[in-house]
Amino acid sequence: MLTEDFDLFTRMAALGSISQAAKEANLSVSVASSRLHRLEQSLGLRLFHRTTRQLHLTQEGAVLLQQGFPLLEQFNSLLSQFQPEPQQLSGILKITCSEVFGNRILGPVFAAFAKLHPTLTLDIEQTDQNLDLVSAGIDVAIRIGQLEDSSLIAKPLSLNRRILCASPNYIEQHGEPRSLEELSMHQCILQKYPKGVSQYWTFSQDQHSIKIPVSGQFHINSGEGVRQAALAGLGISNHSIWHVEEDLKSGRLVQVLPAIPVQSTAIYVVIPHRHFVPPKVQAFMQHLDDFFQHQYAWYVSPNLSKN
Repeated sequence: MLTEDFDLFTRMAALGSISQAAKEANLSVSVASSRLHRLEQSLGLRLFHRTTRQLHLTQEGAVLLQQGFPLLEQFNSLLSQFQPEPQQLSGILKITCSEVFGNRILGPVFAAFAKLHPTLTLDIEQTDQNLDLVSAGIDVAIRIGQLEDSSLIAKPLSLNRRILCASPNYIEQHGEPRSLEELSMHQCILQKYPKGVSQYWTFSQDQHSIKIPVSGQFHINSGEGVRQAALAGLGISNHSIWHVEEDLKSGRLVQVLPAIPVQSTAIYVVIPHRHFVPPKVQAFMQHLDDFFQHQYAWYVSPNLSKN
């Protein structure tokens, strides 16, 4: 019972909320509060400073959290040796990913995992904006590109090859760039991020990374919006291959500067904390690993060069 209460305490600390931890564990707030009180009574310690809106670790709570994690992991590992059957996953698994990647690629992955674990609720948030995992109570994020928050724990799943594209109509009207220098003179469709518009594209040439300034009249904060603008002939776009492969096959888009590789990014699975990763999160991360290595058509080992 003490270990279960400690597990709940760690989730309260990670989420900064008793109610969110209760919802995740399929408990009422009153039951979760009672279990926290029971843990504090057993230890003779006050673990949180609590107000109506905020939850902060006491000094004793912070020490217990930091030093108790490794001990709990060891104990849970020991217990797993005596469990002949895997535990049934339950509660809520909150996942976030980009809308277009979720719709194009991850939908069947989510569905397969849900069928494997019918007592687990999947709560999926698809958005092109990177949510704050801790404040939003997110368990797992699948992200593409450069990670900005170094406090998160990220594991690469695959390299993410990128290419430049344009519609045949744009090429007919404006010509095709033959060099990176000419690219700077073309209309480029730019994606907006929380920190602003990306005004440079990075290429791999002669084993070096080269940043090329790009500009254009059309800026949008959606990867699918960039694709639609390219299909409409508004300029040259920079895409993940998985996003535009069908457009290339059909001729709706054509590759631009194919001899000069756009620098690859990566696809990551991201979690808020390294310590005490819940079994449901561990299982989903393994599920993602299996998918990318064996079923993802564009898989490239993340251990290889990004060129």
